[in-house]
Amino acid sequence: MKETIDFLNKNKFGNLATCDGNKPDTRPFEVAHISDQGLLFYVSSDTDLSKQLKANPQICFCATNDKYDYVKVTGEITFSNSQEDKDSVLKHSHFAKKVFDAIGLDKMEVFKLNHGECMLHHHMNDNVTKESF
Repeated sequence: MKETIDFLNKNKFGNLATCDGNKPDTRPFEVAHISDQGLLFYVSSDTDLSKQLKANPQICFCATNDKYDYVKVTGEITFSNSQEDKDSVLKHSHFAKKVFDAIGLDKMEVFKLNHGECMLHHHMNDNVTKESF
């Protein structure tokens, strides 16, 4: 799991996939922070994404590097109202800080992927590592 965490810490931006009803939906996204409790993400409460996550909490996040290696993480998220989680997101994500400085911290929602499946794929040697967390 250490190699996967290291990869995500170096490649925090990727794509987040959710479902909009029965249709897939994806958008560029950031893992704000990786802690002992899992992956922390953030969203504005007034977005379609927030509604989608509340209707169906299953996600897939995929990040890649310039060698086409990638990590894919899947699982069911939970929302957190913890001030500690919000502070952690703001501390570790310059992008989140800009977003919520502009629209207000009251719109910030943090969601966590505490458990799931992950796959690290090294493209050049076709080495795949799958793990649960």
